[in-house]
Amino acid sequence: MNKEINYDLINDLYMSWYNDCDPFTQRDKKEDIKRKISPYELLIYSARYSSPFKAFRNVFSLAELFKTLEQMQKQGEDIRKFTNQSLSIDSMEDIRSVSDFAKRESPSEINNFELLFTGSSIFEYGDFKSIGKKFPYTKSDGLSIEQLEQIMKSQRDYKGLPITITIDNIGQLPLGKLNEIEKFFDVEGVKVASKDNLDRGHQGERTPLNLRTYKQIRGLVDNEIISKLYVGDIADKTMVDYQLAIQVIDMLANKMEYDYEATKAPIFSNEVRNASGLVGLLTGKTMCKGDSEILRNVLSCVGIECVAIEGTALGDENHAWNQVKLGDSWLNVDLTFARSRIREGTPSGDLFMSDVAFFGDRRKVISDKGQVYKGKDMETTVTVGGHTNVRSSNHKQCGRYFPPFITSTLIQKSRLYDENYRSGKSLDGKRVVPYIGSSIHKMRSNSEVVAEIEYE
Repeated sequence: MNKEINYDLINDLYMSWYNDCDPFTQRDKKEDIKRKISPYELLIYSARYSSPFKAFRNVFSLAELFKTLEQMQKQGEDIRKFTNQSLSIDSMEDIRSVSDFAKRESPSEINNFELLFTGSSIFEYGDFKSIGKKFPYTKSDGLSIEQLEQIMKSQRDYKGLPITITIDNIGQLPLGKLNEIEKFFDVEGVKVASKDNLDRGHQGERTPLNLRTYKQIRGLVDNEIISKLYVGDIADKTMVDYQLAIQVIDMLANKMEYDYEATKAPIFSNEVRNASGLVGLLTGKTMCKGDSEILRNVLSCVGIECVAIEGTALGDENHAWNQVKLGDSWLNVDLTFARSRIREGTPSGDLFMSDVAFFGDRRKVISDKGQVYKGKDMETTVTVGGHTNVRSSNHKQCGRYFPPFITSTLIQKSRLYDENYRSGKSLDGKRVVPYIGSSIHKMRSNSEVVAEIEYE
């Protein structure tokens, strides 16, 4: 097969096809390439570029790729430079080609390919057990909870091919549901990525968590946060949202420190990845992106909508915060900026703010100079904000705010929930009960019930 390759001819033919926008003439040009250029020549040409199989697979099939590589191997060529690569398997034709090759007994360096399957088609139409055995580096990436639940209805054993689960937030995947999935699949990891920011997700979102790490994170959220939440036994939905959000924010502010060292590390380093994602829950160190992702995910576990927002603050520095839906209202929350004031128990202008208050001069927005509310000078309870711009497409309109000194009062009261519950005391004449096991928790565990209640 070794022969001189006319790269100029191949490039002219291929680029003429590639740049043609007419599907009919493009089809004719592809056939012209097949007549004039052999699969071997196009493969060698294709291997010169960063996507080593793109040109080849745009013209020839995956089956033709396997056939060409086998012929090269039989003639003594070293094909490892080709096969030590990732290969995306997208179409039904590709799945059939891989299944057919996997059933053959002959050993081959082709087995070294890292096959990447997207979606659930491999389990529905491919011989996944043969593929998993033949190609030890095979992975099925991006399976959603909905896809897995649909596949699991057949009650078949799908083990033999590692999968990565993709979820919007950890509220979608409690440990009980994960344990059920593991009965049918070999779960390798979990990718937690907001569907709102999926195309421009940060490294902390793009990198899947290995299974052990995900279980540690979800277990920590269940055991150290959710199990310690309280709600008013006769509170309405809006007040329950506030009670839960305030407690979660307070716990997270006291659980994590800002990771100044990570801000000095290279942008794609492990330090940055961990500090900008859910791993910060385990390390106790986060940056603003980690704070926003952790708050978004933890609140999802108690039925509160929350989105992560990216923008700028303090002039023109990159920053991230959240918007939280409490009752029927969206409010801005900046856990990073509010952390020290939450710990001190003093009012913060970075919690539960309207857009006008969050981005503007809050002293002018919230009160006139000298105005007093319940004995407190409102001007002295708020700091001037520094949020300047929003880049996220998922930004919500926040039209109201919660006075900062009231927020700080509620945080202080929430810190007495456990003490009052265990002593049997009431708080302002109202009892609090553990969120887990309460009727509210049961209501939020049933989405149909929640929908009916909200509709009424």
